[in-house]
Amino acid sequence: MSERTYTNPIHDGYLGDPFVLEHNGEYYAYGTVPFGDLTIPVLHSRDLTGWRPLGDALALDDAFETLWAPEVAYDNGVFYMYYSAGGAEGQGHRLRVATAPHPAGPFEDSGEILTPDDPFTIDAHPFRDGRDGEWYLYYCRDFLDPDGEDRVGTGIVVDRLVGMTRLAGERRMVVRPRAEWQIFERQRHWYGRVWDWYTVEGPFVREHDGRYYCFYSGGAWKEPGYGVGYVVADDPMGPFAPEPGTEGPELLRTRPGRVTGPGHASVVRAPDNASEYLVYHAWDPEHTARLMRMDRLDWSEGKPSSPGPTLSPQPAPPLPLFRDWFDGPNGATPDPTAWRTNGGEWQQRDGELIQRDTGARPATALLAGVPPREEYLFEANVRLVATGRERGLYGVCLDHGPGELTVLALATDGAALMYDRRAGAGEDERAFGLETLAPRFESGTYHRLLVRVLRGQAEVQVDGVRVAAALAVPSANAGSSVGLFTWGASAAFDGVNLAHPA
Repeated sequence: MSERTYTNPIHDGYLGDPFVLEHNGEYYAYGTVPFGDLTIPVLHSRDLTGWRPLGDALALDDAFETLWAPEVAYDNGVFYMYYSAGGAEGQGHRLRVATAPHPAGPFEDSGEILTPDDPFTIDAHPFRDGRDGEWYLYYCRDFLDPDGEDRVGTGIVVDRLVGMTRLAGERRMVVRPRAEWQIFERQRHWYGRVWDWYTVEGPFVREHDGRYYCFYSGGAWKEPGYGVGYVVADDPMGPFAPEPGTEGPELLRTRPGRVTGPGHASVVRAPDNASEYLVYHAWDPEHTARLMRMDRLDWSEGKPSSPGPTLSPQPAPPLPLFRDWFDGPNGATPDPTAWRTNGGEWQQRDGELIQRDTGARPATALLAGVPPREEYLFEANVRLVATGRERGLYGVCLDHGPGELTVLALATDGAALMYDRRAGAGEDERAFGLETLAPRFESGTYHRLLVRVLRGQAEVQVDGVRVAAALAVPSANAGSSVGLFTWGASAAFDGVNLAHPA
């Protein structure tokens, strides 16, 4: 079989400031369109390389001239789109938020301005800390006073999000421009004065090995000097250490005559849940359109790097060993060549697999013929449909062979993730609560469970938050399997995949 490849750009339509959201094992891309079109489009993909338009995720009337730099966060069944709206050259741009029940929209603007006391705010980036589940918003604002090495211009700040639609008012500095390559425009007319104006913008935060890397773009977005650098901190609120060099962007730079002004990068995990990619825009050689591009993100000795911007065919983002979106006919049982069910009533409907019997104690659907190795990643997106007893469970299970089962499941009351090495042997077996979940946890909406098993230990993430680690589990063997689990509950499952990291 020939190796899967892709070649930049990965979409042939104009899409500046691209952001990619992964939800239930599928990808949605949003971005900025040319002046004159008050919409935010959305694209869809299942492999990060083949993209198809789904239409407009958000459309507004002519109260504004442009909409810029959308990013979308998912929380408890609601999708929140953060973006700015204002004049064609940035006049009056302020941060706004719109909501939708589906990643493709349609999104409805809330009518609220997130930063009413600032005359100019753009490039909002919502970030959830995987340590404690706290949400933050990174965004850009203007600074009119030089401060030491920091220059007049646009910089990046961070604040806590309160309930996804309000800032806590605890704003802190992330990074301001301080290098010559970050010049936006000399003798710029702005705020009734003339300035040598510098810019850093387009924040995106990635936690790696306990540190927080804020990627940003610097310079003038229309010019060859535009590129991507980063600063680092030990806490999402900083302080962030200035970059070590000042001669140019460290992560992505222009390739003269081929790719101009690569920038406004976001980071997304490949379908294998292990590899990472930068998704960014750059001008075509004729400088007529900003096109969406993608390149691998690598890490070495605590430093990010990338081969991008690439022009030749590249290995495509790795796929998992197995995945299922349950697209079969409504009412059908799961594919018997892929799944082995025991107990309960398992049916596919509208792109979900639903275990309908609230009385089943337990019900399992195990992968058939795809045994996990010593190290593996198993993802299942789950939501509660109904409960048949006071403390039901729904989630995933690790089958270690006859009579030995590990359950990693959510309590139906939304209180905790439960760990049970003996569940399924009888109703008198007890489960052990490991971690209290967020107070706002809504059981009836989709949540992402990701289990990483390595050398007899398991780590569990719920919606990207690490809720358990170093759980002892038997090593994988020829009789091992992984799968889906309910106990006294009806639940729906989607976007299930199993991957063996390289």
